[in-house]
Amino acid sequence: MKKIIKLGMVALTALTMAGCSSESEDVKTITVGISPDYAPYESENKKGDIVGFDPDMMKCFEEYLSDEEGVTYKLEMKKMDFDNIITQLQGDQIDVGISGFTYDSKRKVEWSDPYLGSSQVAVIPKDSDIASTADLEGKSLVAQTGATGEAAAKEVKDAKVTGLKNVQDIMNALSANQYDAAIVDLGVAKNYVKSDEFKMLDESLMDEQNYIIAKKGNTDMIEKMNTCIKKFLASDDYAKLCKKYDCNGVQREHNKKLNNGLPILHKVPPKRDYGRYFCIMAEKGGTSHGGLTEKLSPFFHAKKQEVNAYGR
Repeated sequence: MKKIIKLGMVALTALTMAGCSSESEDVKTITVGISPDYAPYESENKKGDIVGFDPDMMKCFEEYLSDEEGVTYKLEMKKMDFDNIITQLQGDQIDVGISGFTYDSKRKVEWSDPYLGSSQVAVIPKDSDIASTADLEGKSLVAQTGATGEAAAKEVKDAKVTGLKNVQDIMNALSANQYDAAIVDLGVAKNYVKSDEFKMLDESLMDEQNYIIAKKGNTDMIEKMNTCIKKFLASDDYAKLCKKYDCNGVQREHNKKLNNGLPILHKVPPKRDYGRYFCIMAEKGGTSHGGLTEKLSPFFHAKKQEVNAYGR
């Protein structure tokens, strides 16, 4: 009798395991590297859950991909330091990085179309006498290590720049008056000035856009992300999330005729980012805007290293 019961339990276990295996085969998982220290884009709540604009966007992406391919998709977040995300991509430990990335030609990755607009700004203590970006000259500045806010800080004349890994550490240090100003993303700055402990300078140091990244050569993954981004930007969810998290929507093309009446979402970056557009189009052999790219490509290739297209 015991033998029969044991055999029955083995059979039941086998069926259960088979059911789990079948379920996992029906789910396609995309692993996302994310650094949850960057509210309102991504941060951890008191329960330890990762919340913010990017995680909410990922939920929309799961739905888009599942509908598109008829297979259940899951975007699984993997928490890590921001400056480790690209290393993890290159080592095939994650599939994409979604963590407030903005374009930097030194990052050897695949770039998606942009999904948010932003800028690098200076946050200062409430009682600071710094009134403009010009006043930052010669001051001690702090920014996130590996982020392009650090690059923006280094552009300030005679500034003493320190890089710290975590944005919370940056703001704690600023609160303790260890630095004169912190250079962070606009969305992050808005989040911290709510505490009434800090204030933000009106002028931006750099204007930029946010992108998803994948390993260099993984164009299939970027195509999936671009398909999702296109649907996301056209959805009501996009406007709702931008309002919920006080984020700036990506800048849209002012001349809609160039794309059959539809907004071109990745062709015109904000202000200082124009060089990046022409460099990328020239690299891809683009012939957009009536061959303008081809005419300008020699100039922009020569100037590529001078292009300021930064962010986190």
